[in-house]
Amino acid sequence: MGFPIKFIDNNLIFNHDNECYAYYELEAYNYNFLSTDGKMTIYDSLRQLFAQSREGKMQLLVIATEKSIEKTQEDSKKHIKGELAEIANKHVDDVTNELVKTYGKNELEYRYYIGFKLLLNEEQKAVTKNTILTDVKNSWKAFLSSANRTLFDDYTSVDIAEIERYAKVERYLESRITKRFKMRRMEAKDYAYVVQNLYGQQGTDYDTFRYQADVKETTNAKMIKTYDVINLTDSLIEEEQRYLKITNDDKTNYVAYLPISNITGDLEFPDNEILYHQQQQFNFPVDVSINVECMPNVKALTTIRNKKKELKSLDEHAVENDGDSSNNLLIARDDADELEAILEKSKESMYKMSYVVRVVADSEEELQKRVTEVRDYYDDYSIKLQRPHGDMIGLHEEFIPSASAYRKDYIQYVTADFLAGLGFGSTQKLGEDDGIYIGYNVDTGKTVRIQPWLAAQGIKGTVTNALASAFIGSLGGGKSFSNNLVVYYATLFGAKSFIVDPKSERYNWIHDLVFLREKINIVNLTSEEENKGLLDPYIIMDNRKDAERLAIDTISFLTGITARDGKKFPVLRKHVRTVSAMEKPGMLHIIEELKNSNDDVAMSIADHIESFVDYDFAHLLFSDGTVENSIKLDKPLNVLQIADLVLPDENATLGEYTTIEMLSVAMMIVISSFALKFIQTDRATFKIVDLDEAWTFLQVAQGKTLANKLVRAGRAMNAAVYFVTQNTDDLLDEKMKNNIGMKFAFRSTDINEIEKTFQFYGIEKTDENVDRIKNLDNGECLFQDIWGRTGVVKFDAVFDDLFRAFDTRPPMENEVA
Repeated sequence: MGFPIKFIDNNLIFNHDNECYAYYELEAYNYNFLSTDGKMTIYDSLRQLFAQSREGKMQLLVIATEKSIEKTQEDSKKHIKGELAEIANKHVDDVTNELVKTYGKNELEYRYYIGFKLLLNEEQKAVTKNTILTDVKNSWKAFLSSANRTLFDDYTSVDIAEIERYAKVERYLESRITKRFKMRRMEAKDYAYVVQNLYGQQGTDYDTFRYQADVKETTNAKMIKTYDVINLTDSLIEEEQRYLKITNDDKTNYVAYLPISNITGDLEFPDNEILYHQQQQFNFPVDVSINVECMPNVKALTTIRNKKKELKSLDEHAVENDGDSSNNLLIARDDADELEAILEKSKESMYKMSYVVRVVADSEEELQKRVTEVRDYYDDYSIKLQRPHGDMIGLHEEFIPSASAYRKDYIQYVTADFLAGLGFGSTQKLGEDDGIYIGYNVDTGKTVRIQPWLAAQGIKGTVTNALASAFIGSLGGGKSFSNNLVVYYATLFGAKSFIVDPKSERYNWIHDLVFLREKINIVNLTSEEENKGLLDPYIIMDNRKDAERLAIDTISFLTGITARDGKKFPVLRKHVRTVSAMEKPGMLHIIEELKNSNDDVAMSIADHIESFVDYDFAHLLFSDGTVENSIKLDKPLNVLQIADLVLPDENATLGEYTTIEMLSVAMMIVISSFALKFIQTDRATFKIVDLDEAWTFLQVAQGKTLANKLVRAGRAMNAAVYFVTQNTDDLLDEKMKNNIGMKFAFRSTDINEIEKTFQFYGIEKTDENVDRIKNLDNGECLFQDIWGRTGVVKFDAVFDDLFRAFDTRPPMENEVA
């Protein structure tokens, strides 16, 4: 065969057989946790993509490229801003060093390329004298170009008119195929990377790879320096019987090529997507080349019928010689009959497919081990891979863009259904290309990064513009730890954060987070006298109207008086307004005003409110308006803790709340209203309000209203609200759930809750998916990003000091662990 590429012009490749191909990179789509209907939609689109070409050739390439961890981390730094920038940059560098130790300098990233042979006849149906004359001229120019290379070995030229003819066909092709999938035209550097990768020149980050060929242009032709093309293959290749030994500088690769020799069973769709599942199966690169030649229906039927005649003749010959037909012969005749029936009914084309798998290792022993693993994997799908003697060079060259199938021996006859069912282009991508490193994809081992501020930017392709996030899961699954990690990282990158901690679990941060010690503000609201009135609505709210509204909501919740109570509510509202007009209003003044009215209803309300005032830590809510201290959120990371809160049981109804539980929920409502004030500060700064145990106030009317306000205001004010809770039902109705962007669901064993989680995520409930949720380890969660992609992520604190700071397990459990 030899090296096929003669000339490269943008995404057009001309080979030495005078064929022109156009190649595209298919943007990988997330396939994990898709519903059956979702998979069928992709399957149908792939089938139409392959079936649209009734004639000609295609090549599908799955190539393992390399992505630099150091570059990705460096790119992540561009998102850092604010007063913690210096600390953040140092932290990113430290994380980079640890990731390189764990993963190496590069991560594997599979890319999917598809090339189509361009047929001018599709655009020029009628052959005229002018086109014949043009073809003669082009042939003569091609001869002169070949002679020039032979004599001077300098430039290869292609007529500009010929390039434009193919470019016109390519533009029409591109407009058709991009209707179904996101495609990017390949460039010269893409071809160069693929070729050099095949020739063992690995270890280069795909995004930073550069290739510049010496191209000249005359009036009639474009010329490329021949050496610039041939130099891509600059490697020492030694061919052994069953592998190639490829040497570059000091590095030697051992490479084996495994073509499909037989497909002995049917691949039922879905769940048999070979190309998709092999990404999770192997921790080493596995490349695949699929060369396909389309056979129109009539030609395919003729071929099948001729094959049937040949098989019948062999069968009759066996009978004439008093022998029995072999089992393989009988199976072949049945298969031929079945394929003929399918083609007659569908009127579709058939495809001659050469499917070759490429396996690389650093030693012959390791290569043998990997080859065995790959062959066993394909054998599970009833597909036999050969490891032929003496064919390695030919199969190697079959991988090069624009190459043809090497040998007829390995040709398989398949339909578009088979090609569509392979899972070409499917992947398990999660998160963003760069940003905050939070952990790794459990199924693929790839690092996962997020940009918590990105959803509101309206990026094309995202399925949400909501900055809010939800952390859901039962106790002990890692929910709080992971939530703490995300908030901490976001703060490092420039966010301003406010955490509402009703369990007082973050008191240690001021000591454990050494580098942020001066940037953390932890406010502990205890029952001490010095904290009296700090949560009085008139003290914490700057706007008098907002304070009045919050005062009414708080009293309404504690007393049970609602706007539907035509007797008590107007009286309460009247006296609250009177207090709001005072120079120094406070909740205690509301009781005084009600008592001074000499009205029985007012007196009754006053007594009810007063019954709470001296109960435990209730004095936090009540003041005479003269409180000098106030809660300030002036640091990048702010935590508000109320040590004495007693939260009601999650399943308890409002009527079952004890007095202290009522007070605890009332304080959560007040604090969350204070969070709304926090959100409405500097719109240029990304902000986070983190509501731990959010279910406590989401269960009451005032809390529901407040939650919706927080989410709506957050989207407008560049702020995210993080709801940390145990069940998806805590997130209210579908309207609220639709305003949740990123989702993190941790381990659960409640089948009803698991089913609701799947509904929340929009994924299908299957036994396999249920088992995934039930069997998640600590720190693992079902993550859905802002692009709608779902997968299992393991959170990674990287450093022990961060793990200790954010670990909320009891000390005894910590010691055992």
